[in-house]
Amino acid sequence: MIDTENKDNVYALRVLLALLLAAFVLTGCAGGQTVTGPDAASEEMGATQNAGRAVSTLLAKVETQESQAQWERAAALLERALRIEPRNAQLWHRLAKVRLQQGRYAMAESLAQKSNTLAKGDEALKRRNAELIEIARRAVGAG
Repeated sequence: MIDTENKDNVYALRVLLALLLAAFVLTGCAGGQTVTGPDAASEEMGATQNAGRAVSTLLAKVETQESQAQWERAAALLERALRIEPRNAQLWHRLAKVRLQQGRYAMAESLAQKSNTLAKGDEALKRRNAELIEIARRAVGAG
């Protein structure tokens, strides 16, 4: 017959082994596989397409919120889209327009400038940003 101390030791050992096994299993799941070659390119393209769909869905919701003058909700949706595509100059411009609507002129100007830094060769976007910046500056001067 096993005494109480040995029983406790056996139980503790079983718990320790179960925890170690769980740690190994979780480590294996977290590590995943590194894919290279043609499969890596198709995976990256799939991820890009998924991100694009997510941003498109968010933009559709933004338009609904804007049409209802729900500026804070529209801004929150645009901020989510920017977490997905932080280098998207169009998204920065849209957020600048929303902030302008909210009367947050300094922020609108700053966001439009951020859009300009990412706009590269998109001259039409740069012009829209310049117009937005001018409107924001005039609004601050009038206030």
